[in-house]
Amino acid sequence: MFSPAIFRLFVSQAFLCFLFISITPLKKPIKRNTIVIAFGAFFITLINALVIVYFGLTEFYVKYYFLTLILPYFILLSYFAIHKGPKVLFGFLTCQVFGNVAIANGLLVSHLLYGVDTPLIDGLIRVATFILLMPLFLKFVKPKFIEMAETLDKGWWTLSFVLILSYSLTYYVGFVPVSLLLRPEYFPHMYILILLSGFIYLIIFRFFLEIQSKFESQRDKQLLSTQVNAIANQSETVSAAQEKISILRHDMRHQLRIISKHLINSNIEEAIHFLEFCQSELTKTTTRVFCDNVAVNATLSYYFDLAEKNSIKFQPMVEVPQTLNINNAELAVVYANGLENAINACLKENEVNECFINLKSRYSKSQIIIDMSNTCSLDVKFNKQGIPVTDKKDHGIGIMSILAFAKKYDSLIEFSHKDNIFNFKLLINL
Repeated sequence: MFSPAIFRLFVSQAFLCFLFISITPLKKPIKRNTIVIAFGAFFITLINALVIVYFGLTEFYVKYYFLTLILPYFILLSYFAIHKGPKVLFGFLTCQVFGNVAIANGLLVSHLLYGVDTPLIDGLIRVATFILLMPLFLKFVKPKFIEMAETLDKGWWTLSFVLILSYSLTYYVGFVPVSLLLRPEYFPHMYILILLSGFIYLIIFRFFLEIQSKFESQRDKQLLSTQVNAIANQSETVSAAQEKISILRHDMRHQLRIISKHLINSNIEEAIHFLEFCQSELTKTTTRVFCDNVAVNATLSYYFDLAEKNSIKFQPMVEVPQTLNINNAELAVVYANGLENAINACLKENEVNECFINLKSRYSKSQIIIDMSNTCSLDVKFNKQGIPVTDKKDHGIGIMSILAFAKKYDSLIEFSHKDNIFNFKLLINL
């Protein structure tokens, strides 16, 4: 037999389940876990339906559906979610805010049209509300939340606490001690709290945008600093080479006279030794070329000299052409961040002269592969996504910059630490 109350319950939870799944990154295999969550949500809803209809516990359900419905949902979702704790809770409460709008609209229309609970009308209004709000959720809320979850690692308990407080007040006004339908004078209070929740979200997203803007500013500053250092290093190298060339040019007539004298006196061996000496001096004027890309080559030259000054073994094997369909300066900063982190790790070792940095970078028309490894005997902390993290202030910006680059250019990235060797791999899709 068709029950409007059951219809209302199931359609509401179906939409909410969709919101939960869409906003929450799930563990692999994603398809299987999505199906498990959907079936789990169905059985949780079915149990609540039995409580309402067949056991006659409607008043109990209205007061305590948070315990019988919402809490089991959250536990189910948390088990399969990649993120844990406050991140999942924040996303969960976000979906509940949209659910509260649907509930309030359904109850209000029932009250205005009939003055009593009409589950069928209530359910249809909830469906209409979800359909109208879905584009807003999918276009704005979902991508912004996912971006926040990937970018921020701290502060989630504070953000979630604000939403818990807002949700608790909404729940209390709507269903304690009885439903809004029996206290219609509280409908304005319900909508004010819903608007307050929306306002809280605007503040939170504004806060996130400011953090993101600060990070991008730091990244741009680092980009400029790296370019300036690389150019300065190249300028010093070129100036030194030009100075040596001027000296050689000045001394060339004397050197030719000495070689000529050796040849006249049949001192062939002496003439050969002197020619080898001249060749050696001429070689010192040659600037290092690691690859064809000017920006990347300048960066490699800078960090090669830095490693050499600190007795760190570093011999890069890099293939990067000058012309690419990605920003050369941003690519150079990826190398700079990786090499700077590698050199800093080596400088923390007791025997720096035994440290090494291996850099291999291969190029094809569709990809650039960066494979960098270095000595690192210190412990490295990773988050649940396998990204190195640190609690030290002003540290970790280089990793965040690399992650931002990887996201921008749809790249695959991997970090690992094994047998006192830290490894960083990046596959850039061109």
